[in-house]
Amino acid sequence: MNLIHSLQFLDPLQDQFSRFYSIATLVISVLFILWAFNLIVGMIQRTFSIGKAFGRFYRQFLHNYLRSALVSIFGLFKRRSSNSNQTI
Repeated sequence: MNLIHSLQFLDPLQDQFSRFYSIATLVISVLFILWAFNLIVGMIQRTFSIGKAFGRFYRQFLHNYLRSALVSIFGLFKRRSSNSNQTI
């Protein structure tokens, strides 16, 4: 028997291996896409949670102080511009 005749017996094995390889590549690609989607959704969820926590902290502890400070600062500018208009 020749070596070439022996290689003919390996053709079905090569076909099976190529089918397995294509299916494995498809499965790995789908798993990678699902992993990337899960990563993106997780980052969005974490960003939302951090924003919600910061907003709650700001509203409970900082909002009143910053609001009164900004109103008084803007009030100073408003009085100065109204005083300068009255003198003209």
